[in-house]
Amino acid sequence: MEKIAIIGGGVSGSYLAYLLSNSGYDVTLFDIKEKYFKPCGDVVPNIYKPKFEWKIKYYIKNFAFYLDGERIYDVSYRNPRWIVIDKSGWINSMRKNVNQVISTNVDKSKFDLIIDAKGPYDMDRQVVYTTRALIETNEFSDEAVLEFNTKFTGFFWIFPNEEGVLNVGAGFIENKNSKDVLLNYIKNKFKDYKILDLRGAPISIGGVKSKSLKIGEARGLVFPMSGEGIRPSAISAEIAYEAITKGKNFDEYLSYKLTKIERRIEIQRRLLDVYMRSNINVRKFLLKIFLRNDVLIDAFLEDKLDFEGILESARGIKYGSIIR
Repeated sequence: MEKIAIIGGGVSGSYLAYLLSNSGYDVTLFDIKEKYFKPCGDVVPNIYKPKFEWKIKYYIKNFAFYLDGERIYDVSYRNPRWIVIDKSGWINSMRKNVNQVISTNVDKSKFDLIIDAKGPYDMDRQVVYTTRALIETNEFSDEAVLEFNTKFTGFFWIFPNEEGVLNVGAGFIENKNSKDVLLNYIKNKFKDYKILDLRGAPISIGGVKSKSLKIGEARGLVFPMSGEGIRPSAISAEIAYEAITKGKNFDEYLSYKLTKIERRIEIQRRLLDVYMRSNINVRKFLLKIFLRNDVLIDAFLEDKLDFEGILESARGIKYGSIIR
């Protein structure tokens, strides 16, 4: 049986290591830390469940979109559109069940297959530097807020994390100092709050130079307009598991099975490129059109901004998925 090394203990690496170990494979997970923690919004579209269940902390039905401080659009769904998960708890639970080495230095001679799941840390692609704060406040709301600023490419977010606690974050391509930007935003947005945790991390938005033997964010599997990488990373781990257990060519199988997701990611990259090349007036015009369109917003919330996904959203709205 093959000896397999997986470098990187985030979503895709830990999940693949767990699936393979649970099936009797000889797997070693390499990571620089014994326990996982990477700050993000911790939200996932409510259209996917992993084979190893995660704890759901909050269900989100209500959304609001702001542009330059003005509330442009809001929507409520009959069923939860997003879920807030305990991502770190989920990953660390899987890591308890696999053989781990606290290092990223792999002796290649000892393994038959080495899979890269290191996330964005090779820095071989464009990234956006984000910061998120968990704040305790009596101004808690169950509404997910996305606030755009036409001067920059990116957004602020406010997501319910658990009762009384909000996950507030910021990420803008043109401004690497997301910590100061976020702290100023929180100060202006809330009257009474206590910061429980404050951390930053890079998130991939650009394509990678090579996808060979890579999964998850190491492969560039993050939707650049939303920053959501949990679901595509988990899906890539499941596909990698299938490739290994079925004896498929690893790279060919992943490329084939990830076609739809990678196409949708590429569409978002192109839309971002158009936005970044536009002046402020054009940006405002484009965002207002986008943020006031029921179908486009619905497709955005599930990261399906292609022809197929937009049609799917249009059908869902037609048959009453939105509360008016």
